[in-house]
Amino acid sequence: MAVSISLSILVGALSALSFDSPRFSFLIWFSFAPLFYTFYKVKNPQGYFFIAALAHYITVVFWLGFVTRLGVVLLVIYLALYWVVFVYFAKVFPRKYAVFAFPVLWVMLEFIRENVPVLGFGWAILGYSQFKNIFLIQIADVFGVKFISLVIVTVNVIIADCWYRRKVLTKEVFYGLILIGVCLGYSVYALNKYRPEENIRVNIVQPNIPQELKWDVKARPFIIDKLFSLGKEADSESLVIYPEASWPGVLDMQEKDEFIKWAKRLDKDYLIGAVTKEKGKFYNAAIFVDNNGSIKGEYRKIRLVPFGEYVPLRKLLWFVSVFNTMGDISRGRSMHIFNYRHKKFGVLICFEDSFPRMVSDFARKCDFLVNITNDAWFKGQPQSTQHLSIMAFRAVENRISIARSANTGISGYVDPLGRIHSFKKSGREIFVEGVDMFSLPINNKHTAYGEIGYFTYIFLVLAVFSCLFYYRQKEPTTE
Repeated sequence: MAVSISLSILVGALSALSFDSPRFSFLIWFSFAPLFYTFYKVKNPQGYFFIAALAHYITVVFWLGFVTRLGVVLLVIYLALYWVVFVYFAKVFPRKYAVFAFPVLWVMLEFIRENVPVLGFGWAILGYSQFKNIFLIQIADVFGVKFISLVIVTVNVIIADCWYRRKVLTKEVFYGLILIGVCLGYSVYALNKYRPEENIRVNIVQPNIPQELKWDVKARPFIIDKLFSLGKEADSESLVIYPEASWPGVLDMQEKDEFIKWAKRLDKDYLIGAVTKEKGKFYNAAIFVDNNGSIKGEYRKIRLVPFGEYVPLRKLLWFVSVFNTMGDISRGRSMHIFNYRHKKFGVLICFEDSFPRMVSDFARKCDFLVNITNDAWFKGQPQSTQHLSIMAFRAVENRISIARSANTGISGYVDPLGRIHSFKKSGREIFVEGVDMFSLPINNKHTAYGEIGYFTYIFLVLAVFSCLFYYRQKEPTTE
C-alpha cells in the first residue's frame, strides 16, 4: 500500500509539472499511465486517485495559497473529488472499452467542472499543457481544448493497457497514432491556410505596481502618476490598454471628476481596469475612454474568482473572507461590446478567459478581444504562464487575436494560431514595467467550435450509448 500511495503522489506531481513549465509538457503524455494501471490492479482504487489528485492540484494551484490558504485547501479537495467520481463511473465499462470510454469520461468531467453553476473552475484542463505545441493544437478550432485532453488520456490508457497485459496492443496503438496524426495533419493544414486580413494597433501597458501598494492610500498619487507617464509613452494612433483594477481605489461618483480630468490630460483612446461602485455594490470593471476624456462604455466582470472576489455558498461558508479589501464583489449582468475605429472588441477580465463558451459568445460579435488581469497576487510563475496557456487556446478555438495587459506580466497578445507575442524588457516578461506596441491581425472568419461549441455533448451521448451497450451485452467488468 505504501508503494501505491507513493506512486499516486508521484503521478500527481509529475502530471502537474506539465502545467508549471512548458519544458515539462511532455510528461502529461505518460504520467497518468501508472494511475490507470493501478485502476486495473486494485479492487478499490478510489483512494489512490484521490491522493494523486491532491498532489496534482496542490502542485498546480499552490500559488493560490499566497492569498487564501483556506481557499486553496477547499479548492484542491473539491477538484480532487472529480477524479474519485471518474473512478466510480469508469468501473461501469468493461476493460476492453477503456481506451474509448476513459478519455470520454475524463473529458465529460472536465466539461462539468468548468461549467457547474457557482463552483465552475476551468483551470488545469489537461489540454492546456500543450499550448506551446502549435503543430498539435490547431484542431481546437473544431473541437476545443478538450479534444487535446481526450488524446492525452487516450495515450495514457494505451500505455497502461500494454503495461497491464505485458504486450503491445496493436489495435490500440494504431488508434492512438490515428488520433495524433489527425491533430498533426489538421494543424499543418490550418497553419498553411491562415492569412490575416488586416491589422489594428494596440499599446499594452504593464505598470508592475506591487500588490501591497495598490490599495495603499499613500501610494495613490504615485500610482496615478505612473499610469499617466506610461500612457504618455504610448502611440496616440493606437488603443492603449491598462491592466485589471489599474486605477487606485474605488471609482465612484465622487472620484469620477478626478478620473475624467486625468483622462483628458492623457489625450488618448484607452481601456482601463477599475473597481467601480454603484448603489452600494462593487464591480470589477473595464472602462473605455476616448481621447476627449469621455467614457464610452463600461464592462462589469461576469465570472468572479471564487474566494478572491466572492465566496461561493456564502450562507454556508459565512466564516470565510475574500482576499480583496472591499469584500464580496457583485457580478456584472451582461456582455458589453466596445467600438474602436470601426472595429468591435470585447473584454475578458482576469480568469474569464478560462470559460470557452463565454469567450466564443464574445468572439462571434468582435474583431478582436482584450484580456486585462492583475496576476501580482500570485507572485509570478507558474501562475502567469498557466493563465497565458488558457488564453492561447481561446485564440485558436475562435481564430481571433487576444491582447493582454497584465499588471506584472505576461503582457502582449496571442494571434489566431495561438502564437504568443509578449512584452519583454531586458529579456524578462514578468515584474518589469513598460509600454509596447503590437499590431493585432484581424481574422473575420468564424470557426466550427465558435459557432457550434460544446462538442463535449457528443462525448456525453457516446458515453450513454456505451453504457447501454454494456448493460445489453451483460459483459463482466473484470477479466
